Amino acid sequence: MAKLQLRYFPDRVLKQQAKKITRFDASVRKLAQDMLDTMYENNGVGLAAPQVGVSKQIMVIDTSTSEEPSSPIVFINPKITKKDGELVGLEGCLSFPGVFFEVKRANSIVVRYQNLAGKEVKLECAGNLLCRAIQHEIDHLDGELFIDKAVSKLSAELEMSKHGFGDPEIAKAFELSERGKSPEPIAAGTVIG
Repeated sequence: MAKLQLRYFPDRVLKQQAKKITRFDASVRKLAQDMLDTMYENNGVGLAAPQVGVSKQIMVIDTSTSEEPSSPIVFINPKITKKDGELVGLEGCLSFPGVFFEVKRANSIVVRYQNLAGKEVKLECAGNLLCRAIQHEIDHLDGELFIDKAVSKLSAELEMSKHGFGDPEIAKAFELSERGKSPEPIAAGTVIG
């Protein structure tokens, strides 16, 4: 299938509220497949439509590992209906290549969404990569970014600057300091989306 063009920060589509999908036709199925292909090609575990320049409420996630068969989930018009607890961990994003920092999320969630046929589905998850990825991707649909959820705004700014997404003076100062080592991602190639 077709690979879509990723959008990078500060592209304005990343800060826009995505529109609800009302027609569940072949174009939505094609978009979902193209998004999955793009996500896999870029070693992500999740991707939201705004990240490929499409302002629609659709996201794809696949948290399977090399030992498990692929099990992608397509979420259309997702809404988190319940959140509980706190989960802190490193996150990356396909729209911020190379950037990783700690982000605070809910530890358990209940999400309702529609599948490719338009049928409503309820999913509960807690304390795992799927839980984190769902929250990350829904933020994209709401025009929010993982930098908005950083545990330390300073660490996030420094990490972003180091990778060309912020003030170059901050990056230079960071490199000059001895504390300039970036944290390693949770697992090699684990970028949420």
